[in-house]
Amino acid sequence: MSNNLFAPTELDWSAGAEIVTSPDQITLSPGTRGQWRIPITRRSSGENLMMNVHGVRGVKDGPTLALVAAVHGDAISGTRTVMETIQRIDPQKLSGTVLAVPVANPVAFESNTRTTGQGMNTDMNNMNRVFPGNRGGWVTQKLANALTEYVLDRADAVVDYHCGSDTSINYVLTIGDENGDEPDSFNFARLMGTPFVFAHDADPFTGTIDGYMKSRGKLCAVAEQGGDTLPAGWYDLAANRVDNFFSAMGMMDVERTMPDKQLLMYERYLVRMDHGGIYIPEVDESALSTMIEGGTLLGRVIDPHSLEVIQEVRAPYEQSAILMMRPTMSRVNPGDYGFIISDGASGRWIDSPKEWMVPLG
Repeated sequence: MSNNLFAPTELDWSAGAEIVTSPDQITLSPGTRGQWRIPITRRSSGENLMMNVHGVRGVKDGPTLALVAAVHGDAISGTRTVMETIQRIDPQKLSGTVLAVPVANPVAFESNTRTTGQGMNTDMNNMNRVFPGNRGGWVTQKLANALTEYVLDRADAVVDYHCGSDTSINYVLTIGDENGDEPDSFNFARLMGTPFVFAHDADPFTGTIDGYMKSRGKLCAVAEQGGDTLPAGWYDLAANRVDNFFSAMGMMDVERTMPDKQLLMYERYLVRMDHGGIYIPEVDESALSTMIEGGTLLGRVIDPHSLEVIQEVRAPYEQSAILMMRPTMSRVNPGDYGFIISDGASGRWIDSPKEWMVPLG
């Protein structure tokens, strides 16, 4: 039966950004913007897998900032932030260049999965564990290699957006603190302006964008931002937070949106679902980035077959800082993320980098 009310949308199949096969082909004149497609590989379906890169060059010289999202395909909240940022930039008010990749892993984006696809015709690798990638490797390694050569190697700094598909998250992740080996990296990450900051003593993973940029003496902010259900005004806040980086890098004359203090914490607990079933929350998205009293019931997993409550999730610390949460009812499998909760009492409040400028040279 045909649908006379809603005819199929027709696309201009001949349209599309310029295909480039060398990083040297990504060039912009002052005061212009552009878009390019990087060929990755031809898949067995006949599809030519591409990665799209957008760029804006200001009328004045300056540094290059890269904005990257959807390295994990279910992290689409960052995709929206990157899309809206690159579209609103006025090159007449910009010093330097912004490169943007809204979808770094198109295969994972298509399957809405953290890893590259769902198997059978994909390698199911985690793209943020294989940088700088390998042009002659798996699809995931090819994607990482393209992002490295065409974007990361051209950037002075990167904002790398992460979140989940059915969780909500709002904090920034750092390696070390102001007393560590990389105080500039610490301050750069905190420009995200989140009230909560979590610091690892050492990088727990290899092959990340963050680790690769730091190996080159460059800066990276791991922005754990966004998710499924978010507080009102979230994307306006996300736009303001990107402006913090433009300001600190001397790329735009914009105001910063920063708290006076940020709570720096060193201990956190990842709550996973022990069993599958239906998760019913007891707190909504307004609990994100707040302190919850220890013992508070956060949610329950119910077996829909037997009707049993098979898991209760409670705030584990006397002062439980909610970094990530599952704010809506959802079907869960064993091992699925529920919450990331930090020990607020173990942290300390520090001044935010409201006036700090990125040392460039």
